[in-house]
Amino acid sequence: MTTDTAAADTSPAAWRVVFACFVSAVFAWGFGFYAHGIYLVELQRAHGWSTGFISSVVTMHYVLGALLLPRIAEAIGRFGPRTVFLAGLSITTVSLMLLPSVTEPWQLVVLYIVMAPGWNATSVAPIAATVGQWFDRKRGLALNLALSGATLAGLVVTPVLLAAIPALGFATAERLLVAVGIVLAAGAVALFVRRGPLSPRPATVRLNRLAPLREWHFWSIAAPFALVLTSQVGFLTHLVPLVISRSAVSGAAIDPALAVGINAVTALVGRIMLGLVIDRLEPRRASAICFLVQAGAIAVLEFVETPLAVYSACAAYGLAVGNIITLSPMIVQREFTADRFPAIVALSTAVMQTLYAFGPGLLGVLRDASGGYTVPLAVCMGLNLTASALILMRARRPA
Repeated sequence: MTTDTAAADTSPAAWRVVFACFVSAVFAWGFGFYAHGIYLVELQRAHGWSTGFISSVVTMHYVLGALLLPRIAEAIGRFGPRTVFLAGLSITTVSLMLLPSVTEPWQLVVLYIVMAPGWNATSVAPIAATVGQWFDRKRGLALNLALSGATLAGLVVTPVLLAAIPALGFATAERLLVAVGIVLAAGAVALFVRRGPLSPRPATVRLNRLAPLREWHFWSIAAPFALVLTSQVGFLTHLVPLVISRSAVSGAAIDPALAVGINAVTALVGRIMLGLVIDRLEPRRASAICFLVQAGAIAVLEFVETPLAVYSACAAYGLAVGNIITLSPMIVQREFTADRFPAIVALSTAVMQTLYAFGPGLLGVLRDASGGYTVPLAVCMGLNLTASALILMRARRPA
């Protein structure tokens, strides 16, 4: 271990960077990921727009952002992570503040286009690249802690927003929470995020940006995670309307806020459990187990409608949710050299996001065409089962 690596892994400044990334992840995932299901319901209620249309706009948003991810990795190398994070948080905030005011479909499209670079400047790849500048030996633990903010977002932001809307109305509730969130996130980033001692040269990122696309080793990681994230993003985007539909069919009172909260709590529990042992696990096998746990939970939701069964399925599904976004960078760290880590993570995240971007739109179109969520859930289960097989097809490790 070099002096720089040892210093980075033990520096108090390094753990302050982890904290800032954690707070930024709460904001990014809370308002730019989990809340899409709430936006869908509120926009339908206000304007009567179809599930398929709104979900397709979300899909477009993710695809556009995926195309920008390699450039964002370059921007981190050139301008530093603090500048990139603050720019992303600002763009996202402006878009979210304007969201309740949209009255025409084209306005929604424009806002989601604008929001795309903001979300991607504060999500998995930038967080992994930033943490990677400060940690080597303890990178798995540090990355897991930073991305725990994504899990906490589902536990805090979504339930609070759902609870505030009846009292304040959608526009006031959403804007108030976004205002609180941006003060906390931007403040933490401005105070603590900076370049680390393990920061790669910008030229390294540029030279390696597209080369991995020719390697099966790269695709043996990107492909299965892309499939399972297509299922996961689609599922979580539609979780609120899915639970509402289950309640309508069964006639039982199934609270969507409670379902989302249970999912988020178990996601946090699962992430903490994995964090304790993540640097000692074989990450491909752990990934396959997570994929199968989600498939089992989806199967339960496919065939049952009672409140206890729905809540239990949401709990089981949540155990794997938070770990999915951590395990992919962990495999990259184990199987690629340190100098390639930022470029590989950025490119693999771009590939994954390009595919999983179609999750919300795909499930929305299938739901509209079939009149319910039976077919969408079957598709999600099939994607998880396929991914669990692919992730175990280990590529030969390069010499």
